[in-house]
Amino acid sequence: MGTWALILLVFGALVLGFIAQFSGTPRYSYDWLITAIAAGIGGFIASEYLGPLSTWGPEFDGMFVFPALIGAIVVGAIAEVVARTVPVGETTRTA
Repeated sequence: MGTWALILLVFGALVLGFIAQFSGTPRYSYDWLITAIAAGIGGFIASEYLGPLSTWGPEFDGMFVFPALIGAIVVGAIAEVVARTVPVGETTRTA
């Protein structure tokens, strides 16, 4: 994956993060960052490390666009759902 492909991947992950932030009701002001990081990792892994599944569709600077897009959307969506639904910091005292 070349430099331009990495820049495109980061930009796309940030766009997905901002879309997730402004859709629905985010729990935290930094939900977009969680989604963007997860989408970037998902897009990179889907484009580079899935073997024959990651070598189809158009290629841009060494990055296969469709697998990267699908991976970014799936992993980003999972991260966003987890960030909005999993309770954090809530403890219950027993005895």
